[in-house]
Amino acid sequence: MRVERPDGTADPGDGGQDADPGERRLHESIADEARDRRERDDSLRDLFGNASVDAGRDVYGNVRNTASDGGTIFQGSTVFQNGTSFHDSTFNFTESGDGRCVITHLRIQDADELLEWFVPPVSQESLEMRVETETLVFLRGAEGTGRRSAARAALLNWVRKRGSAASSDETEEHVGEIRLPRGKVDVPELRRGHGYLLELTSGDGRVREIDHLSDLAVRYECRLVVLIPLKPAVRPAIDHVPASDQAVFLRWLHHAARTDVDPRQLAEIEQTITARLDGEHSPSFVATQARQAVHRLRKGHSLAAVVEDLLDELTGRLREDIRRRIDTRDPVLGGCFMAAVAALHGCPEMVISRAAMDLAERIDEDWKVHDKRRTRPIWEELQSWLDSTKSRTGPSPRPGDGRTLLLDRPRAPGTALRVLWEEHPTIREALIQWLRRLTEHPDPGVQTRAAHAVGMFATFDFDTINTRFLGEWSASRSSHDHRRAALVLEAAACDVQLKDRVHAHLRDLASSVRYGHRSVAVRAYGSRIGLEAPAEALRVLRSVSVRLNLRLNHEIAVTVANLCHPGTAPAIVGELSAWVTAGSDGGRYSAALAFGRLAAPWSTASLGPVLAGLCESDHLVRLWQNALRLRIASKGSDWPRLALPDAWDVFCAWVRLHDEHHDTRVVVDRVAATVDARELELYLRFWRRRRRISQELYSHLMGMSKGATPCS
Repeated sequence: MRVERPDGTADPGDGGQDADPGERRLHESIADEARDRRERDDSLRDLFGNASVDAGRDVYGNVRNTASDGGTIFQGSTVFQNGTSFHDSTFNFTESGDGRCVITHLRIQDADELLEWFVPPVSQESLEMRVETETLVFLRGAEGTGRRSAARAALLNWVRKRGSAASSDETEEHVGEIRLPRGKVDVPELRRGHGYLLELTSGDGRVREIDHLSDLAVRYECRLVVLIPLKPAVRPAIDHVPASDQAVFLRWLHHAARTDVDPRQLAEIEQTITARLDGEHSPSFVATQARQAVHRLRKGHSLAAVVEDLLDELTGRLREDIRRRIDTRDPVLGGCFMAAVAALHGCPEMVISRAAMDLAERIDEDWKVHDKRRTRPIWEELQSWLDSTKSRTGPSPRPGDGRTLLLDRPRAPGTALRVLWEEHPTIREALIQWLRRLTEHPDPGVQTRAAHAVGMFATFDFDTINTRFLGEWSASRSSHDHRRAALVLEAAACDVQLKDRVHAHLRDLASSVRYGHRSVAVRAYGSRIGLEAPAEALRVLRSVSVRLNLRLNHEIAVTVANLCHPGTAPAIVGELSAWVTAGSDGGRYSAALAFGRLAAPWSTASLGPVLAGLCESDHLVRLWQNALRLRIASKGSDWPRLALPDAWDVFCAWVRLHDEHHDTRVVVDRVAATVDARELELYLRFWRRRRRISQELYSHLMGMSKGATPCS
């Protein structure tokens, strides 16, 4: 099949078509994309810490999803962080499409575990009394404060108390969560005597749907708890009052420790930490810190080191220390150096020192400070800056780059940025202009860390960052600006209380007709945002991929590759196969580029031939046919090229495993029987002459290709 390359005039602001990313060698693209992922992960870890990146996510465990019209069930996976170790939980995702409800039921064993570690909030008794007597109950509170767990516990207690709990031969509890897609909503199939949870985000005006659900709940003798944000106040609701930090910390500390941690160590942590908790953290954050402390003890960290980290994280000691160091006037540029190290943590010393001086110049410019009115920072030593900020030097990442600089305490970079933004309003404008310049630095690593620092500021003041950064970058024609905006949103979503707002922002961008808006959404879903919500990410990618735009289709392919791991591979491969079947030019082109990244054996991030053992062979065969057949012609050219130039090289890697793996052999044989026989013979001869395949395999595959249908 030949697809004509568009001329770029049909979509104003489409970013142009002059640069075709698909013309790069695939292994080079894969290497660059893997390096970008590592840089982003390192940057987020420095800003938010190992635990906070995933703090606050409620773990359902294994669940089953049903759609109001049956939907399409597919396998997937997600990863929840437990301290610094990962626990895999397999899901059956339901992709129901627009306008259909999805109901997710909780497994019995996960319901039992929830009630075991659950710490009742102050408002729990009022919630359970209301659930006992009323069909529809609104629970108002901020994300990350335990309101979802409180609602689940109340519903579980209600179904079990009234005798409608699951029987011994069932695997699902009679409590489920309803997900309402945007737009018109079908009526879900509620079950008699079940309890249901529904969450509405800020600005969600679907009150009519809630009324319909309430009527259904009355008819089927159900209970419906609706989670609503603090503002606006839509209806009378119970205000969720979280449990105390001390209660949450102790419960999770002992729950995580079980019996394999020395009780004397736990007692020491209790005595030192619980009395000093400042009550300023969400329950999810406190619980995560307790789990991480136990994990570090198991890994052999000293008790003193674990206690010191907990004091920094939970008592405000780190913030107070950083505040004092920023406020000191000796050395003169100590505060600016602290800001530079925090924003560019891990970057070369020359870059950070230059950034510190740039910030000082911007502050001077804003306040019209002349050299004669303040001490000149001439001959200030780097060591005095390091001492004043508690920074240290690290090894050079590459020869010639110089040593790197880092703050010596976990989460210090993020805490320093928070102190600078919240407690120094007179320099906010200088910080904004300074970070904007850093996001335009020629080094992509510096760009990444600066954009993530902007994202950290978004967790304090999203409206300002949206106005000063996101709005401008999303409306731009530059792919560099789109990358910056996606990085900001990736960092902002690490704050559990901002996740819903980020997802709502991305849905608005994805539904826009402007190329820049869609590009930002696609790139953002290729980050941790999409890994936490793979079904939502695939839905957005499907809608955006329909139209052929070479640059945007390339971004879709990169995002798909970022989302793929052994747990999500079956769902993703099935989705790409559906794009090919649908037949749109953009969908087929995106599928070819994405599948090349998944099938290539050149990167540890790629699954390569392992896909054959994870996914349905029909899907894989269809994707191989598309990758090996689809051609695209540049504007003004009569000689179309393969949409995926390295398709045959990637296929060769699969062919060479023909005799070693049964699943791979099945796929390769079926592909050989359906692609163009003349083209297959050309490559088989070439591989045989280069001794990449044996004469026997050459003969076998040539025999399979007899009667193959020529490509159209």
